Amino acid sequence: MKKILGLIIATIFILTSCGEKAPMDIINPDAEYKYFFWATCPHCQELNRIAESRDLYSKISIEKREVYQNTENREIFLQLIEELEPESDGVPFVYDTVTGKVAVGVKPALELMTSRLGQTPAVAEQSEKSKTQAEEENTASWASK
Repeated sequence: MKKILGLIIATIFILTSCGEKAPMDIINPDAEYKYFFWATCPHCQELNRIAESRDLYSKISIEKREVYQNTENREIFLQLIEELEPESDGVPFVYDTVTGKVAVGVKPALELMTSRLGQTPAVAEQSEKSKTQAEEENTASWASK
């Protein structure tokens, strides 16, 4: 928790002069993806520009919350961080509620948000199981040689 607060304070100092108009939140508690961002973060702005240019927010089930200016969203984000205990807790932060995966940063977040496009949640879960089974079979074949 102290690590998160220290990161927030340091980042506030650095990013207060960088920024555009704050992007709008999308509140959808049933969303498959939870996306947390700072309005003034250049990385978050880049991810938002890419997502908007690809019309991504209309293609996926997403909850998008700004956590720098909105204290309620920040509390939700900190609770999620505490619950998930991810390796990294910066922004942009995306949590896939179906697979349990977390991505931090522009490229990883974009990859996670687009990873199941065109798939139903059940198909996505099956794909994850198939990958795991294939890896186990590959490992088993190497072990038997």
